[in-house]
Amino acid sequence: MAARGHVQDPNDRRLRPIYDYLDNGNNKMAIQQADKLLKKHKDLHCAKVLKAIGLQRTGKQDEAFTLAQEVAVLEPTDDNSLQALTILYREMHRPELVTKLYEAAVRKVPTSEEYHSHLFMAYARVGEYKKMQQAGMALYKIVPKNPYYFWSVMSLVMQSISAQDEKLSQTMFLPLAERMVEKMVKEEKIEAEAEVQLYFMILERLGKYVEALEVVQGPLGGEEKTLCSSKENSGLFPVECMCVACVTSENTSFINRLLKSDISSPLEESVKSMSLCPEEDDIPWDSLRDNRDLTVLVSWDPKDRQLNEEHRQRSLEEDTLWLRLRSLTLRLIGCVSALTHPPASRNSEKTTENGVAAKPSSLQSLLSQLENTLNQATQFSEKQLQVRTVTDRLANAGFFCFLFFLLYMHHVKLQTQISNLFKSLAVQLQDMLEKCKGDLLEVKDSHSMTQHFLLENLVYFVESVCIVLWVSNYCGSVLRPLKSSLQKKKKKKKEASTVTPPVLSAYQEFSSSLQSLLNQALEHIKSQEISLTALKLEALSLEGQTQSEAEATFTKTAMDKVQSSYLRSLQEIGELLKKRADTLKSLKI
Repeated sequence: MAARGHVQDPNDRRLRPIYDYLDNGNNKMAIQQADKLLKKHKDLHCAKVLKAIGLQRTGKQDEAFTLAQEVAVLEPTDDNSLQALTILYREMHRPELVTKLYEAAVRKVPTSEEYHSHLFMAYARVGEYKKMQQAGMALYKIVPKNPYYFWSVMSLVMQSISAQDEKLSQTMFLPLAERMVEKMVKEEKIEAEAEVQLYFMILERLGKYVEALEVVQGPLGGEEKTLCSSKENSGLFPVECMCVACVTSENTSFINRLLKSDISSPLEESVKSMSLCPEEDDIPWDSLRDNRDLTVLVSWDPKDRQLNEEHRQRSLEEDTLWLRLRSLTLRLIGCVSALTHPPASRNSEKTTENGVAAKPSSLQSLLSQLENTLNQATQFSEKQLQVRTVTDRLANAGFFCFLFFLLYMHHVKLQTQISNLFKSLAVQLQDMLEKCKGDLLEVKDSHSMTQHFLLENLVYFVESVCIVLWVSNYCGSVLRPLKSSLQKKKKKKKEASTVTPPVLSAYQEFSSSLQSLLNQALEHIKSQEISLTALKLEALSLEGQTQSEAEATFTKTAMDKVQSSYLRSLQEIGELLKKRADTLKSLKI
């Protein structure tokens, strides 16, 4: 909500208390304040949207959506309302509505650089590449800045990547992109390294390797260095890196849907707000393409250890397996939410004694798919590969299978097994956290070395915690009636010595261990923030290198960016974990 600082609207003073309440997580007070303001100023549209955000965050998605649409149909053009609606639609996982919002805004204010820019980004989020191209050029005509021109060029490249017809890609999209860049080259308007990289990418995709080599060896080729694996898990990178593999795009979608959901609200409400349909697989598996170039990094390994075509293919298989696991995880969580409501019809499937529906066919199918995918991944990780293996990343995929034993919690025979699984899960999470510990920037004898894998492990740990907390919340909803039933029986029979089922005590111990685990994680993140902030990079160089003054300056600039990227990543992860720690009280039974 910090975007309000840029707003010059006279109503900003009136709206500020609502923003503050939302920023501090006091959603009920935000709703009350918005109601008070709307009584005095009925036409203050932003107040209505801010109220909708408060309703969305308290689990009242339908009411929030209705309220937001009352404002959206008016096609507002004030910054406050547009930004607030954008935030709301993002939290609702409805990015397509943001495009409609800014389409209307640019119609009404056709010369607005800001609104055209927002429209381009809105198209980017939903993969409307042709409209991105048009929006980029419209923006360049209004404000002739290089980035806007090259946004349009990049949109053509994205159209070529996503095109089903390879001939169309090679004869239309890429040649047009090439001509657009050549025009800027001839007019000597190239300004940034990213523009040269884009030109190189286009030539390479057209198979014009001689021309691409000339670009690299000529004046256009800006001492550039390529870093362009695991960008989304290793730090924060600029918007220019828009051309990513389809597999990465889907993974980013998974992360956003998982991490940004409100696990303190009922599971079924969260699934609803994510527009998640467990029965439907929305990933076009047959259309996935590997757009990475694994040859850009020079390898000095012996020939028998260098990457070959087989390794590249296995790398794609690995990422596809990983994506399948993440997709199935999300869909299984969606199935769990459906289990909380017993069927209303007598002819429907039988319910268990604690009111939970018996295993539906969709859950059975997804569990079977998960088991098959886990088996494939296990076999894959047993092969000796030179590319990164999937083994470590499987850590957070296998341990929530146990959650589906909860369907049979009323069976005493299984309760000991489930209790042991709770204990095992706590140990696995602790092991994952241990793999995150260490310094992201390690300093030895005035030399620095990045350990990016630690941040990647930390991201996987946070994802795992989110999944565990989310489904543990469901566990609590299953166990509370069981505990309540036992207490009633105890009172009725007046038996003070009734034995507490092992699953109840195991769940309570597990909740406590989660609290300890999150505290450890937050302490580790804080220590890394302090370390990075205090680190003086001026006197450091990359490990094992003696550099000239020019190289040292370049290295310092690069390392400063890495340091800032790591620091911001840690701060965002820390804020997320703090919010998740606040939801632990909801796990109590």
